[in-house]
Amino acid sequence: MNKISCDICMDLIPLVKDKVASEDSQNAVIKHIDKCSQCRSLFNETNTKNHNIDDKKIISKIKKQLILVSVILVILGSFIGIAITESENMFYNILIMPTIGALSYFALRKKSYITLVTMFAFTYVYNLIKYIIGGIFDKSQLLSYITAPILWAIIYTGLCAIGILIGFLLYIALKKEKK
Repeated sequence: MNKISCDICMDLIPLVKDKVASEDSQNAVIKHIDKCSQCRSLFNETNTKNHNIDDKKIISKIKKQLILVSVILVILGSFIGIAITESENMFYNILIMPTIGALSYFALRKKSYITLVTMFAFTYVYNLIKYIIGGIFDKSQLLSYITAPILWAIIYTGLCAIGILIGFLLYIALKKEKK
């Protein structure tokens, strides 16, 4: 009645080794390997691996992946937001830029100021190049070339700063109280 085939025994051996098989399954495998040399060699051959999983390693790996995804989203959102400057969709930046700021706070925490500096520089350079190539200002209006992109850079950096503030406040509101 407890006789099982070699295929069933081979399927049950890992469960018996991990001590997750039922008592009946364990007894059936033990009785089978007493009689079958092939299954006995398989049972003795498979060593029990130490399955001690380091939780801290796994959590840090997940955090790194989330940070990478957040940084990619920040960069992508910055490109999209700045690219739609001076188009009919530019008012979406009121949503995009604070979202970028909040994401950067969750990804970078205390280093989220890097997002502000990068946003200011990237917006300024992008708009400066756009104004020079587009010939919006006369060559005699050098001051306008320099100051006009600053306005956009200040606006977008300010919106990102609001997002960082929102991210910080959400972090404070949602963190667990330590006892």
